[in-house]
Formats: sequence, C-alpha cells, structure tokens
Amino acid sequence: MAKKSGPAKKKSAAAKKAAATRKKNAAAKAKAEAEAAAAKKKAATAKKAAATRKKNAAAKAKAEADKKKAAAAKKAAATRKKNAAAKAKAEAEAEAAAKKKIAAAKRAATLAAKKEAAEATEKKAKRAASAKKAAATRVAKKKAAEAEAAAAEAATAAAAEKEAKRRPGLILASDQADIKIADKVRGRVKTSTAASHIDSRSNASKVMKKAVKSGKGNKDTAERRKKAFHKRWLEGANAKTTEEFAWQREFLN
Repeated sequence: MAKKSGPAKKKSAAAKKAAATRKKNAAAKAKAEAEAAAAKKKAATAKKAAATRKKNAAAKAKAEADKKKAAAAKKAAATRKKNAAAKAKAEAEAEAAAKKKIAAAKRAATLAAKKEAAEATEKKAKRAASAKKAAATRVAKKKAAEAEAAAAEAATAAAAEKEAKRRPGLILASDQADIKIADKVRGRVKTSTAASHIDSRSNASKVMKKAVKSGKGNKDTAERRKKAFHKRWLEGANAKTTEEFAWQREFLN
C-alpha cells in the first residue's frame, strides 16, 4: 500500500480525531443521557417513594383518624349508655319516690281516718258515759230524796210515837240536850238510882254533875251510846251521867 502524503495524512488524522471526538462526545452524551436517565429514574423513584410515603402517611392518618373516630364513637356510645343508665336510675328513683310519697300520703290518710274514727268513738263513748252518769245521778238524787223523805217521815213518826208514849212529868234523854233542863233534872234527883230488878251499890249511884252533850252530836252516836249503856245496865252497871240517868228512867218506865 502506498504511503499517504502529508496532507492526506493530516486529513486522516483529523478524521480520526474527529471520529474519536465524535465517539467521545457520543460516549459523553450516552453517559449524560444515562446519568440523566438514571437521575430521572432516581427522581421518579424518589417521587414514587415520596408518593408512597405520602400515601402511607395519609393511610396512617386516616387509620388514626378512623381509630380516633371509632374511639370517640365508642366513648360517645359509652357516655350515651351511662347517661341512659343514669336517666333510667333517676326515673326509677323518681318513680320510687313518687310511689313512696303516695304510700305515705295514703298511710297518713288512713291514720287520720282511724284517728278520726277513734275520736268519734271516744266522743260517743264519753257522751254515753255522761248520759249514763247523768241518769245514775238522777236516779241517785231521786233515791236520796226518797230516802230523805222516808227518813223525815220515819223521824216524824218516831217523834209522834215518842210523844204518844211520853208520860206526864217524864223527861227523855233527848230533852236533856238543853242544859237548863239538864240542870233542873240534876237538882231534883233524890231517888235511888238502883234498877228495880237489879241490885246495885248505893255508893255507885251518885248523881254526877256532868253536862249533857248539846244538840251538836250525831243522833246515831247517841243511839249507840244508849244501846251500849243498856247492855251494861242489864249486866248491873249504874248510871253515872245525867244522860245515863235519863236512859235509865226510860228503861224503867
């Protein structure tokens, strides 16, 4: 092969250099394109990763929001349940209180009715007792009046009988309640005080100057004394007072 000349040699070197340059440029371009593609891919990957993170963050946020919402709904449901239970309890307590109040009012009304009935019964019993007592009082007054009338009638009859039996000059014990008459009797006692059917000692038959009790004494008491003296007189006792002398004369007459 023939050797190239200088200009051709230079031309060939230039072409070779140009080719190398083109090759170099092509490699640089390819590298740049590769780097650009890599950068683009990296950017896309980063963008995708960011999108994924954003998506995950959104999903996480949504999950947390859903969780919070569910927790809030659960809490709200629990609150509603609690409020419903409290309301039901309050209503039950109110109903129980109302029933208790009604029962208390009913009980109070029953007690009041019983008390009123008891008071009415007591008043009725008191009226009946008062009427019975008034009737008994009327009967007692009537009996007392009848007894008093009978006693007055008996006293009148006894006085009449006594006056009928009175002998001339006879002074009874009741007459000697008057002190003047008693003094006169004492001055005139001269006879023996011995009972005609009972032997008595002469020294025991003294006339004692002792005043006869005035009319203030009870007649029943005088009668008891008279009966007691009559018993002693039958046993042999002698009169010692003007009263007993008068009784003794009554016994002998």
